[in-house]
Amino acid sequence: MAVSWRRIAVPAAAVGVLVPAALGTHALLSGPDKPRTSSAGTPAAGPTAPGAVPDDAQASGPEGGAAVARPSDAPSPSGNSVSVQLSSYDAHRKQAELKPSADKTVRSGDVIAAAPNRHAPSGALFKVRKVTGSHDGKVRVTTAPATLSELLGDQKVDQRTALRPGEISVKPLSSGVTVQKRPGADSGGTASPSGEPGTPSGSPDATASGSPSPSASDSSGVRTQLVPSGTRPAPAPSDSTLSPEARKALTTLRLGLDVPLPKGVQATAKSPARLSGEVSFRPELIFQYEKRGGLNLLPQRAAIGLGGSYGYGWQVHGKVRGKADTGQVAVPIAAVTGRHVFWVGPVPVVVSTEVTFTYRFTADGRIVLDADQRTSGSFAVGAKYDRGNGWQPLHEARQQTKGSAPRVEGAASATARIGARAEVFLYDTAGVGGDLSVHLTGRAATGGGAPAWALSAGYDLKTELMLQLKIFGIQIADLRTTPFALHDERKLFGRGKLPAA
Repeated sequence: MAVSWRRIAVPAAAVGVLVPAALGTHALLSGPDKPRTSSAGTPAAGPTAPGAVPDDAQASGPEGGAAVARPSDAPSPSGNSVSVQLSSYDAHRKQAELKPSADKTVRSGDVIAAAPNRHAPSGALFKVRKVTGSHDGKVRVTTAPATLSELLGDQKVDQRTALRPGEISVKPLSSGVTVQKRPGADSGGTASPSGEPGTPSGSPDATASGSPSPSASDSSGVRTQLVPSGTRPAPAPSDSTLSPEARKALTTLRLGLDVPLPKGVQATAKSPARLSGEVSFRPELIFQYEKRGGLNLLPQRAAIGLGGSYGYGWQVHGKVRGKADTGQVAVPIAAVTGRHVFWVGPVPVVVSTEVTFTYRFTADGRIVLDADQRTSGSFAVGAKYDRGNGWQPLHEARQQTKGSAPRVEGAASATARIGARAEVFLYDTAGVGGDLSVHLTGRAATGGGAPAWALSAGYDLKTELMLQLKIFGIQIADLRTTPFALHDERKLFGRGKLPAA
């Protein structure tokens, strides 16, 4: 069962956008203050690029200061930004309280987007349905759902960003699990050694938006502070001064693993019964949105998901006589929460993720397994949309495993799995989910001839569309029961011919 850590109170500024419905979203970032774009059409680097924090988005106390983009009917060279504060927000009751800057008003139909703050820890996106009252300069409103098309209008954003250490919170959920701090992480210049988990050969290196900040995780295994949105992160080494391996090292989470195997599993001649090693994970949030001019209000394409590289240092040792199983439900190892704000000019798009790592060991019969392997790979889960094909699952997987020759004896099978259950959210309101399960399986048989054995490695990847993703403004059916799966298994070592599994 996934453990939710989304609702962490974060003392940060709420950076919001207010767009009057009467004007239309096409003018949101138009006029003299339209952000610079690259040749690909995405905002260029600088304060207004996705991932960057605008200069006017500074923390302003516990009320949650917000920067507001409010296009006027006659844009002027002085810009279209004003300020507002999100004084309170109740998504369940559909109520909010806003404090606009002097001489400014809030009207029905205005669209508001807020970066994470203490009133909306996962950010907020809503439309003002009705203004119900005011006092002390604050305006009480009722809210209605808003869509990204209403907020972003005609824009193109295509981002795959590695989460920095300050954007990740980790909670160990099992004994024998620790959060490891990389030696030299404080300096930000230690490269990941060749072949180390988290830097699989052939996996894509998606550079993070902005510079990664030094890791602050430690052996206590708990990290609950997120970088406040609306404030600039602490100075960090520039991407241009770091090698790709060093950038990966700074954005890779590492868990030490030494967990117990179920009752009935005994020690081997080589080791006590255990599943141990290291789990590394470099989470990357995926967000895509593109809408060009025209009468159609829907975007041309969109995507939301979670990807990244991973590495498992497997050490599996156990002797079984009979049957052993950690349980039908995998044992949770750790919960990892990440959150990133993609800035589109002054507009904050908040993408959050929850990943729960699990493990499971099963065996049936008489078998001895001593395996020391290293698995690395990359994956992506989520959903993608284009007008021609509608919503489709986003799922990609690569994997390789290598190591020393194992010892597999007996007449049975044993499987060790490490799973990752991921859920991705936009403003905590809509999302997609996926499961990555990586396994090592040892099989042995005596039969009527010479003993045979094999060690195999593989993965299962499943994606589901959890909600209707109405936040994109695109209606789809609920496809949670539709299987979108990838599977692969390859033999690593073996001898003789085994019967069919």
